[in-house]
Order: sequence, then C-alpha cells, then structure tokens
Amino acid sequence: MEKKSNSYRIFRLVVFAGILITNNSFSQTVESISPLEKRLDDLIAKMSTQEKIEQLYYLTDGNKRLKIPQFTGSDGPHGIGNNAKGYSSFPVTIAMAATWDPNLITKVGRAISEEQAARGKDRIAGPTLDMLIDPRIGRAPETIGEDPFLGGRISAAFILGQNTTSVFGSVKHYNLNTYEINRRTNDYLSDQRSLVEFWGLHWKRSIQFGGAMSIMCAYNWVNGDKCAENKYMIKTLLRDLWGFDYYTMSDWGGFKETGKALNAELDFCEGNDLYIKELPEGVKNGIYDISLVDRAVRNVLRTKIISGMMDGVPVVPQSVIDSKEHRELVYESGLKGLVLLKNENAFLPLNKQKVKSIALIGPNASVLPLDGNSSSKVIPSYQISVEKGIKTILGDDKVLYAKGCNINDNNKAQFGEAIEAAKKSEYVVFVAGLDSTVEGEGYFINKEADENGGGVLSRPDRPSQTVLLPGMQNELINEIAKVNPNIILVVVSGGTCSVTPVLKNVKGLLYAFYPGQEGGRAIADVLFGNYNPSGKLPATIPKDDSQIIPISTDFKNLVSKGVGYRWFDSQKLTPEFVFGAGISYTTFEYSNIKINKSKAKVGEMIEVSFDLKNTGKTDGEEVAQLYLSTGNISPALAMPAKQLRGFQKTLLKSGESKRITFKLTPEEFYIYNEQISAYQVPAGEYFVQVGGASDKLPLKASFKLVTASPEPDLQVTNIRTMPVFPKVGEPVVFMASLINNGTGETKKGEDHIVRFYVDGKEVAHYYSKSIGITVGGMEQVCAQASNATDWTAAVGKFKVTVKVEVSKSKDLIEENNICEGQLSVPNGKVIPMEIVKFLN
Repeated sequence: MEKKSNSYRIFRLVVFAGILITNNSFSQTVESISPLEKRLDDLIAKMSTQEKIEQLYYLTDGNKRLKIPQFTGSDGPHGIGNNAKGYSSFPVTIAMAATWDPNLITKVGRAISEEQAARGKDRIAGPTLDMLIDPRIGRAPETIGEDPFLGGRISAAFILGQNTTSVFGSVKHYNLNTYEINRRTNDYLSDQRSLVEFWGLHWKRSIQFGGAMSIMCAYNWVNGDKCAENKYMIKTLLRDLWGFDYYTMSDWGGFKETGKALNAELDFCEGNDLYIKELPEGVKNGIYDISLVDRAVRNVLRTKIISGMMDGVPVVPQSVIDSKEHRELVYESGLKGLVLLKNENAFLPLNKQKVKSIALIGPNASVLPLDGNSSSKVIPSYQISVEKGIKTILGDDKVLYAKGCNINDNNKAQFGEAIEAAKKSEYVVFVAGLDSTVEGEGYFINKEADENGGGVLSRPDRPSQTVLLPGMQNELINEIAKVNPNIILVVVSGGTCSVTPVLKNVKGLLYAFYPGQEGGRAIADVLFGNYNPSGKLPATIPKDDSQIIPISTDFKNLVSKGVGYRWFDSQKLTPEFVFGAGISYTTFEYSNIKINKSKAKVGEMIEVSFDLKNTGKTDGEEVAQLYLSTGNISPALAMPAKQLRGFQKTLLKSGESKRITFKLTPEEFYIYNEQISAYQVPAGEYFVQVGGASDKLPLKASFKLVTASPEPDLQVTNIRTMPVFPKVGEPVVFMASLINNGTGETKKGEDHIVRFYVDGKEVAHYYSKSIGITVGGMEQVCAQASNATDWTAAVGKFKVTVKVEVSKSKDLIEENNICEGQLSVPNGKVIPMEIVKFLN
C-alpha cells in the first residue's frame, strides 16, 4: 500500500557565518501552529482505540483505511543483515570508527540505506552505538570504540547518510549494552553524570546532529529498571533533556511490564505481543490512560511522516545493490580504517618489483572474516581475501600459502608446513585475529539466568577469556621468527587483540579490524604502498588481561574511573597501543599552537589553532586530535586527565603545511552537574593538548574561563520537508531542529523566530515565545508559510537557508545561527543524491 513516486529530495547542509538579526526584525506576534502537529492531530482523531494500539505493534500490516503503511526492515549496521544475500558488506562499526572520517561514513550510511530502499524497505536496525568497555565483549565489532566523542561524530555522520534516502535507522542499543553474558538480566549501576556525559554524549549527538528518527532500547537493566521500562533513561534523558520526539522501540521481546514501558514512554513493541494483548482491555477498563497511547502513536506516526513513508517514496533501482560504486566505497572505507602500528626501520611498504617470494600464513589469510556471528552479519556476493589481494599484485608464483593453525584450538598439526613455507620465502605475511567462532551476539549466555534473572558476570564473552590472540597463533608466529625474521603481522578482528608475546618478533603490524568484503585488496594495497595508511585506533589495546577494567555491573563514577584511555590514565597504566594511535609512511610535525583568548567568559567560543606539516617524502593523511582537561575546578565538576574534544583528518602533500583550527563551543565543555540536574560549563582553568595520538601530544596550552551570565546558543540542524520527497507542483512545508548548546536555557516569554528561505526569498517561518529549550536540549520547528501560501515544488535545485533570530536574550555564537542546504526536485526519474556534508 506504500505509494511510490519519482521524486528525490537532497539536502546538503553547510554552516556559514551568519549575522545576528536584532530585535527590530521581529514583526511576528502570533504563535506558529505546526503544520506537522496539526496533521498528526487530525490523523489521530480519526483513529479508533484499536487502530491506535495496532500502530504500536510490530506485526501490524498497516492501516488501509487511513493509508498508514507498516514498518518493514532488517538489521544493517554495516550492510543488509538477517541472512539476506548479495548485499554490500561494509567494514564493521568499529572499523568505521578507525577511519576517523565522518564525511566518508556519511557516504557509507547512505549506500547501505540505498540498498535497503532498493528492496522496498523503509527501516534499518542500526547504526549501533554500544561502547567498547572491554575488548573481549561478544559484540565488539558492532561498537563505536571506547570514546563517546569520536563515536558520536561517526554515528551522527552515518545517520545523516541514512536520512538522504527513504530509509531511516533504528539506532541501538540504548543504553549501557555491553557484555553478552546474561545480557537480558544484567543490571548496570550508574551515577547520573556518567549516564549523561559518558554513556549519553554520542546519543545526544546522533539525535541532535544526525537526526535519528528511531531508538531501540537495550535488553539490560539500568539502576533497577529494564531499559525499555526505564522512565529516567527514556523520558528524562531522551525526551526531556535531549529533545528526542520520534519513536522508541524495544529490542526483540525486550520488556515484560506493559504499564512500566508505556509510562516510561516506550512507543513500539517489537518481538512480543504485550501491547496488542493488554492495551485494548486495559484502556477500556481504565488501567491505562488513552493519552499515553495517543502520545506513543503520535511519535510513531511522526516518524512515518518525516521518513517519507506516508507521502510516497522514490523507486530505487535494484542496480544500486552491490553496485560498482558501492564496491569502491566498501574498498575506500576499509582502506581508510587500516591502522599501521609498527613499521620497524621503514620496513614497509614492500616493493612489488623487488619482492621475490612471500609466505602467506595464518588462520585469516585465505578466508577473510567480515564480522562476528551476530544479527549484523552480511552475506555479500563475493569477498576478497588477503591471499587474493596479494596475489593480484605479485602473481600466484611468488606467494606460498600455508594456514599454519586455526583461530582457537591447540592443534599444531599444520605448524610444520607453515614453518617450511617461511624458510623458503623472503617475507612472511601472517594474518591473525578472530572470527565468528569466537565473537558475536548472544555468546555464552547463561540461558537460565537470562530468562529468570540472577545471572552473575564471572567471565568475558570471548571463549579464550583473554585479550591475547587465541589458540596457537602466538606460538606459531614465534616459531616462524626463528627461521625468518621478516614477518609482517596483520590482525583481523572486531574486539582488539594484544600481540605483546610476538611484537618484538615482527617488523610490521597492521590492524585491520573487519574491513569489509574488499578488505583483502585494501590490506594488500597498504602493504605494497599503493596507499599510505591513515587509520587511527578507536580503542586502546592493552598489553594483557591485567590492564582491562575489571568485569562488573557497577559502572558508577565512570567519569572519574574512566573507560579505555581514561581508565589507563586514572590507573597510570601504559598499554600496548594507545587510543588514537596509528602511524604513516610519512611523518608529521605539529607546531605554533595559539588560542584566541587566554581569558574568556564562560560560553564564549575558544579557537585553538596550530600548524600541521608533512615532513616526509610521501603524501599522507593525518588525524590531528585535541584533548581537553580541567585545572583548578571543583573535583565534583572536574574532567578526566584528558578527553577527546576535537579531531580533523587532513591530506597533506609531501612538504605541505596547513593551519588547523579547532573551535570549542560550550557543548565541548559540558559537565553534567548532578546537584542541579543540568549541563554546566564551570569557570576555571582549562588545558588543551594536541597531537597525533593520545600519548603523542606535543602541543600544549591553557586558558581560563570566568563566570558570566548564562545565555543560550541556538543552532539550526536537520533541515527537512513535508512531504519528504515533493512532487512537482506540490506544496512544501519546511522543518528543522533547533538546538540550544549554550550555557542558559531559552525562557518562556523570550521570543525567537526561525525563517526559511528558498533562493534568498523567505517562504516560511516559525515563531514562538511559549517554549523553553533547556541547556543541551532541542525542539523541532515546523514552519508556517510566510505569505499564507506554502512554497510549491518546481523542477530544479534550490538553495534553502534557515536562520534563527533571537530577541531578548543574547545568543552566544552567531556563526551557527544559519544553516544552508540544497533541495533537488527532479522531473520524471530518480537522480543520484548528493551527499550530506557532515558538520564537525
């Protein structure tokens, strides 16, 4: 029953410096009425109680009477999952994070959603925003790494890409989803500050800057309540603090009490029939208030409208599935996530003209794993192994393959063949790591505890229970080193593996994660110098198990104790490889750091600039990283020893230098003050450190923030239209997200107006003085036509500008008051969509 049209809309969002318009621009005095909310009011008024409840149930076919379509979709964090075959298998999420390249990941999010759209589906379960607190957790491949700032930028970029198509993502798993052991019954304890600052930062970013339209709640419990029944997690944080007003859903059968879930503002029931069974009689008998059902239905229908489902979506040709363009994007995203960690005496890259022979050894050499054994598993039409990648460059005759050992057993039967191959060869490429037999979803759950409660976390998810390479891999590498010292180690895995026992015996180390179906080609191109590696670690690699944060469900005070590099800092531990590490075939020099203000008022933007120079002989990309910490600030509000608050990937030719500037807005300074239950920017001394890894930060500077009156900082993001894909001649309603990332709330009675322009002419506006946007919060604005007539879509490309104006209060940063985009309305056929420009 889903309508199809031949119209695509595209927005290219770019922030420009804007002029703050003063009070005399205000001529509006009448509150705006949201066309979207009026449409929802009218639609809900036509629905019976049963029809409303059916919208909250995953097996509902849709409502033919009211022309409301059904949600259809599948898993898809790195490609189309659920055993679908022949779709592009992109790098797993942690490998995407290793690119440190949000603009690239926007393209990946778009491509995956294009393939889903070509199937006629409208939803993908993904991206995954889980944090890697222990490299041995079963779903490590799906995590965003260990840092919420990096993870938030990567996730928001992925979602922006999704939202350029007719497919939206159900972002998962909210929240604190970590260990697979007893994952349905683990009750994680956390303080509020850790929930908001550490576990919540990337969710806030994905909602406010990515434009997430669906959130899937995790199986586990937080502070005594299941996530899908947790009012603090859903209503207080998602809704009231961060302004999320689309639909929330359970994971498959992820809640047990209808009343608690409904009151917590869980909207959609997936994997069980509690809502459809219990709500009709419960509403009829007064057990559940119909207003709770209406609220949930409104959120579901809002998503169906804003995703395009209700008004017709484009027909996407099946030729986009596993297309040449997507294969090249798989290759590029896998390539840019490869992390070079050791290159003794410039051993790499190998010269293909001079290499006489290579022994290719290891359990992952001839078959390249693409993921753990999870619902995210993708089955592509082909995959390129490291063996095939190297043979494509060198030819078959120069490559001698011997597996040598399996991933995780004690069998040495294949050692002899591998050692002989190493003896005969000039070089050894050993491809080690993990695969779907040792990491994945639901691994090693205590089934009884999972169903009935009472499970105890007693061991990691990984069968070997160690961060070291499992099985006989380390022993075989050391045996090979006795007969051939020229070993290059490539590690393919999701969760990271320590290689401490063999590190001294290898000349080169390349960490590949699960790099996608083109991964073997990408790895070979790095080894032979066809590409200069530019990936950086999104997670710390410990030396051994003793350095890993103890297994526990007690996550209190994680801001001070830390996870990942914060944990290593707080415990004064030196890992094998630090967060942000990754070297290149060239060298980079950092110099001449300057801060625009040595003393500034709280809320003013701090600009940190420095010179970055490629001092080597090879062109290359460098990821400059900025870490922030506090000085003489109250311990209750202090930051960790350092935390990432800026990064930028920059391509530099040999000898080239560029001036790089990081802009720190109030959001980068946010501390969640539990005493007032709000974000705060404390006055005091701050330190910045800049460099190419979290332990290589040669540039240091400090500044002070002094107390100032709290003021809002309004930003416009996520320009949308209704209908999402307008047809020629169709009236268009404009919408956007209005975020307050300042130091003070926008107060009721203080008017502000958002104006929408098409090619410089104002076409719509939104005016209000009756809402307050909390610090760190967001509101959706849906504009009325400025001249009583909506703008009508015509064939062409149109520049859309959105400006927010404020009246009585000062707005802290003027340059983010304006957002610009592009709306394309084709005529008669689908055209390729331009890619959203990600906003750092």
